[in-house]
Amino acid sequence: MNQGERSLVEVVKNYLLDGKKHTLAIYGHGASGKSTFAKRLVESLGRERVNLLAADPYIIDGEYRDLLTVREFPEQKVTACLPVAHELKSLKRDIRALQSGCDIVTIDQPWAPSQRLSAEKSILIVEGMSVAFLPKELFDLSICFYTDAATELERRLSRDVAVRNRQPEWIERTHQARREQYERYYRPYHDLADILICQSGNTFKVKKSLF
Repeated sequence: MNQGERSLVEVVKNYLLDGKKHTLAIYGHGASGKSTFAKRLVESLGRERVNLLAADPYIIDGEYRDLLTVREFPEQKVTACLPVAHELKSLKRDIRALQSGCDIVTIDQPWAPSQRLSAEKSILIVEGMSVAFLPKELFDLSICFYTDAATELERRLSRDVAVRNRQPEWIERTHQARREQYERYYRPYHDLADILICQSGNTFKVKKSLF
């Protein structure tokens, strides 16, 4: 963890540890660094007081997205950069359930089995691409991560081959479509975040912050 990331972890940690209940949003495009930051923040806060709700299971399976087309990119498959690719009502329901005092069981996925999240914990961190499309009033604080195209591809090749059993050729083939849809549909959500982080290359730059 570099100094910039360490400093942001401490700032957010101090914000969340004020004795009140908080819900934090962490979002950004694939391989932007959001999941790594979320895990480091959880470790710093202590797992005994934090629920980490990963939003990836709320992304609609690719076979169903094959039925959709994007007007501006008719030859491309719909990516997770569009709201229509997410089960937003289900994600909002589960967040509201935890906030209102009800435990939930997370959705099972190949790389992360389901688990029970306890509403007794004072801090809820919701992390994933889907979070960008949810109402801002669900959260006390929001953090958005992004990188340039080259960094995203490099990280996706490293992560998705090892963790998600994807083929390098498929990742490279679909990368351009992902970036085109990201630039058109997802990048505008950067401006809605309270904190904006650029992780292009090996950098960690705070581009916008409330603190």
